[in-house]
Amino acid sequence: MEIAISDDAIPVVKESLGREILLLRAKIRLAEKEIAVFEDRYNMPSSLFHKKFENGDLGDSRNYFEWWGLLTGLGTLRKQLDQAQSVSSNL
Repeated sequence: MEIAISDDAIPVVKESLGREILLLRAKIRLAEKEIAVFEDRYNMPSSLFHKKFENGDLGDSRNYFEWWGLLTGLGTLRKQLDQAQSVSSNL
């Protein structure tokens, strides 16, 4: 999908995307720090946790759902960052 942007609007769009990219990076760092707390608490890497949780091997602890939510959100944030960077580099 292509969108036409006038030449005078390109700097504004780039600046807005730049702010969004900075915000997404900050959110990613925060999520990664929170995930690290769970990895330390349960002495388990997130990749193993995710597999066990998805298989139903860990139970229904509130902490496990929070950890799973952070991992899911982190994936979404990373996709959004990739998209924003791609759009920004093509302006």
